Amino acid sequence: MQVKFYKSLWGMGGDLPAQLAKIKEAGYDGFEQWVVPHFTVRKACADAGVEYLGMCAGNDPEQFKRDLGELNDGGAVKVTVHCGGAHWTFEEGAKFFEAAMKIVETVPFQVNFETHRGRLLYEPLSTAKYLEMFPGLHLCADLSHWTVVTESMLSPFGPALELAIQRTRHIHARVGHEEGPQVPDPRSERWKGHVDAFDKMWDRIHAAHVKRGDKILTVDPEFGPPNYMWSDPKTGAPTADLWDVCLWMKDRLKQRWA
Repeated sequence: MQVKFYKSLWGMGGDLPAQLAKIKEAGYDGFEQWVVPHFTVRKACADAGVEYLGMCAGNDPEQFKRDLGELNDGGAVKVTVHCGGAHWTFEEGAKFFEAAMKIVETVPFQVNFETHRGRLLYEPLSTAKYLEMFPGLHLCADLSHWTVVTESMLSPFGPALELAIQRTRHIHARVGHEEGPQVPDPRSERWKGHVDAFDKMWDRIHAAHVKRGDKILTVDPEFGPPNYMWSDPKTGAPTADLWDVCLWMKDRLKQRWA
């Protein structure tokens, strides 16, 4: 099985051609970003020799359908969706997913719904109920959101976590902790225990892909800039270099699963 790595444009400066050239040079397979007009992104990807992994919101089914259409026109190889809100009732969420699953069937790429705090899939137990209700629902696993929402490293949520792992097709490989969605610097020995815990969960996702015979697993080491990244309280300067942290995570996972 091939593991392909994508770099989020979150926190990167410069214009799109410069960003994609830097991403290509660093050994990524492509980039992940919200909807970019197809007439812009197709040329930029062709010039840089990278793939486009798209992102969009999923609140209104009609807008969701339009966004997927634009992402299809833009040549997206896969799409990550931020859907709904944590304030929605379970019934409202189920109504959305009922419509969304029909829309997903109309596009030629995988569509994965992100486990994101503040969204419909903000915690393990209600997510498991949606996964049980909708067999076609698949995930982008950003488990850092769940660690902060549940104030745990997810060990109390065994069955729900296992179901999520089995239905994951894309990973946002950010290391969170019990009080926040991002450790200050995963390269620090102080946070080794949290990195190890995430490694074990990501390994289980990788193993599930291998067992199913899937050909590709996609990963985005999606660490973020301040205020996700810890910063100096007086100056606001980040405590680590965002590009270096993402690159370190990409390279270590690539080696881990070689």
